[in-house]
Amino acid sequence: MGTLRETIRLRHSTRRYADRSVPDEVLVHLLEFAARAPHLTDVPPRVTVVNGRERVGRILARYLGVYGLVQGAPHLLVGLIPEESDRARLDLGYVLEQVVLEATRLGLSTCWMTGSYHPERAADEVERRPGEVVAATVALGYAREDPLARLHDGTVRRLVAAHRRRPLEEIVFAGKWGVPWSPVGADPALVEVLECARLAPSAENRQPWRFVVESGAGERSPALHLFLTGPAPIDAGIVMAHVALTGAEVGWDGRWALHWQDPALARNLGAPPGVIPVGTFFIHHKGTKTRRRINN
Repeated sequence: MGTLRETIRLRHSTRRYADRSVPDEVLVHLLEFAARAPHLTDVPPRVTVVNGRERVGRILARYLGVYGLVQGAPHLLVGLIPEESDRARLDLGYVLEQVVLEATRLGLSTCWMTGSYHPERAADEVERRPGEVVAATVALGYAREDPLARLHDGTVRRLVAAHRRRPLEEIVFAGKWGVPWSPVGADPALVEVLECARLAPSAENRQPWRFVVESGAGERSPALHLFLTGPAPIDAGIVMAHVALTGAEVGWDGRWALHWQDPALARNLGAPPGVIPVGTFFIHHKGTKTRRRINN
């Protein structure tokens, strides 16, 4: 497979899986990849795996709703957090989405599940360290390719409008909350990063993220400020991974600074009540000492 951006565009949620297990060496690779993946906080998550359709099926069994219609998955990635906190859940989204994209790059199919499973059953199936909490799971395997499976996945995707993404003009603001932003004339690298962020998965496809693009001035670096329209820390971590990974690929030497629920950031950028500040991604371009301005 080609670039990470191509992988992001290829990834989609698969709900029916072939009767074929993932090779052990690939599973080991994914767990080692998770263990060394960059993280955001001092409460990083841990990723393990449940193997076998019966064991996976027990965790997913009889769960109502379209997101509970995952069938035949031979493996289940289980995301464990060391404490029950928003920061830990955010970091889990950040790390586990990196694993999802690596699995996609390797030709595997996945489906995020943050609520449509039985967490107590998942906890029974894995070895947990003291204090660890199961916070999310991801179905893993090879997609079924028969017409019935494609019909099933297509129907579910239509039900949840999985193919629909908000336009950038709806989720990105210029300098302050509510100020219109347009990709026309903007830095192409910025537009590409935001497009890949737009494609990030989210619970029930709510797409709760909003960005404020701030141009650099003086010694201040250009920046992307991330907000949530509702409490969804795992979704925040997922979209932060898309920004960081895509940014690195387009030549940014950037980093995230967390500002979870920071009232000063909300006030400075004019965010309305109820909106949750998450963090700021400061943009530097690799190999250059001067900072390029980005259109806001």
